[in-house]
Amino acid sequence: MIEGSIVTFYSYKGGVGRTFALASIGAALAQWGYQVLCIDWDLEAPGLHLYFEPWLTNKPHQGLLELIETYIAGGPCQWQDFVATAQFPNGAEPLSFIPAGSLDASFVGRMQRLEWAELYQSHNLGQFLEDLRSQWKQEFDFILIDSRTGITDIGGICTVQLPDFLVLLFTTNHQSIDGAYNVIQLARRQRNALPFDRAKLLVLPIVTRFEGRVEYEMAQEWLEVIEEKLEPLYSDWKYHHTKPSDLLNFTRIPYIPYWSFGERIPVLEEDTKDPESAAYALETLAAMVARRLADTDTLVSSRDRLVATAKLGPARKRVAPTNEFWQSSTTGINLFLSYSHKDKSFAEELMQHLTFLIRQGVINRFYEREIGPGTEWANEISIALENSQIVLLLISSDFLASDYPYDVETRRAIARYEAGEVRVLPVILRPVDWSASPLAKMQVLPQDGQPVSRWVDRDEAWLSVIQGIRQVVEQIQMGQSQVSAG
Repeated sequence: MIEGSIVTFYSYKGGVGRTFALASIGAALAQWGYQVLCIDWDLEAPGLHLYFEPWLTNKPHQGLLELIETYIAGGPCQWQDFVATAQFPNGAEPLSFIPAGSLDASFVGRMQRLEWAELYQSHNLGQFLEDLRSQWKQEFDFILIDSRTGITDIGGICTVQLPDFLVLLFTTNHQSIDGAYNVIQLARRQRNALPFDRAKLLVLPIVTRFEGRVEYEMAQEWLEVIEEKLEPLYSDWKYHHTKPSDLLNFTRIPYIPYWSFGERIPVLEEDTKDPESAAYALETLAAMVARRLADTDTLVSSRDRLVATAKLGPARKRVAPTNEFWQSSTTGINLFLSYSHKDKSFAEELMQHLTFLIRQGVINRFYEREIGPGTEWANEISIALENSQIVLLLISSDFLASDYPYDVETRRAIARYEAGEVRVLPVILRPVDWSASPLAKMQVLPQDGQPVSRWVDRDEAWLSVIQGIRQVVEQIQMGQSQVSAG
């Protein structure tokens, strides 16, 4: 099972819409079927509860402050006792929520009496939080933490010890950008000194309250400033072919005065199809969180495809991944397609030719996997492979040189092939010596194994591939009929 991810939402300055963004992204993820826990760790200025209040099925009487107080007092301390639940309209899963606390007349005084450094030193708070961290990652797909602004002890907990990655929100001014970047560098240094194992802290920069329609020229100038100053943060997780300037088109939240009144969640109220809307931007960011900052080239080339993939929900719940860009029948064959990201143009050509098979019901469920730098999601890939009856491997020197697909996807496909569980069809894209590989004993496409790139008419090459796939589908269906008859 894939562990959940802890995501801290942080801003150096207030007034950037941090809580607004967290509530919206959490709501979107819950609607898509992810198990989500949101925690209001901004004890000095709590407000996350106001966004979730209309949908709470149980009113919270305790929260994070009481959880910590209970731990300090040495009493029974189960974090589940401090969780409220929000159920959104048409939501696939309820959202779990730990508020800041009871917010009664004693809250401020009790909060101010907490000495965080002392708690770490004398009460072993660090280990307590580490245990909570482990439990939450086992229980939820995403844990979203609303952190205090500025440089504080609470901010340190939320930016150093707890997160797997961090959402950094800022506005278009130097104090917001420079201050945030400096805090990230400090957090990374402190993270390296932790007594707990941690990977490098990845950061998703998000510019908020962005006005790019009226002040277009000034907006472009500031996008260049952001790209220059924050480029190192993007480089840690983006595909190397993707530019920060391309990502900035999708990692910003527009300023729309309508949403500055009250505590409301655009993804629950507004059409997400309008690229100029807040809901569209927040849905995009929710998809990036759902994909854990992977597939940035897909984001740039087809934002809707990335969102559609995210909306499939967590991999552990999928019976059989589907491609939402085609209608699927209930009688066809499940197909898995694996290719190197350098062969994406070939894959897109093949997908166009596969469309007719899908509309005919020859292929039912279709899962494509583009392999590139930073690829993860082994569990998701495994689910797709186990639910496929045909595996297409788009073969090129780049595919064979990629350790990840060859070690994981191809080996598993070959193992299932040898066990008689799946048909594996290598499709030769470009000239490469595959004759000494395990692929040599399989039926290769196009006809005679002539690489697609060598055909005078590429459409004829793909026609040969499609005819080969159709033939194999018929063989599988015939075998299923014989088993049923027997």
